[in-house]
Amino acid sequence: MDGKGGSFVAVRRITQTAGRGHGYHPPPGSTAWIGKGISCVCAQGIKSEAHLIFDLTSSQEQCLHRLQRRIAIVYDSSKKEHQEALKAIWGAAYPGVELLGLISEQWKDMGWQGKDPSTDFRGGGFISVENMLFFARNYPVSYNYFAN
Repeated sequence: MDGKGGSFVAVRRITQTAGRGHGYHPPPGSTAWIGKGISCVCAQGIKSEAHLIFDLTSSQEQCLHRLQRRIAIVYDSSKKEHQEALKAIWGAAYPGVELLGLISEQWKDMGWQGKDPSTDFRGGGFISVENMLFFARNYPVSYNYFAN
């Protein structure tokens, strides 16, 4: 670490040979939501050179790699699947209210930064759209409180 109190998460695979690989200290990375079945501890403001290391089973490692591939998918407004997800986010918040377009002043009424919600997903990618849709479908009362 650079001594400025940065954040990092480190993970490693559990090896079958006891004691093997315990001296490995991966470089600091950025904090992230790792996924179901994989522990994530985000270390913030640590001033020492200590690294947190988590042992992963083979199954957890596969899950992590799948998630990393999904995180790399950027939101693309030309993709039908991405457009439909945005429409579903709207429909969950305003059932029965027609969305006039994927770029519309209506999105600002919902709390987005501008009339094009895709700009709010730039940094989070498509997985952030999927997460919001999951929240809307599985926790509709909380979602509607949040969205309205």
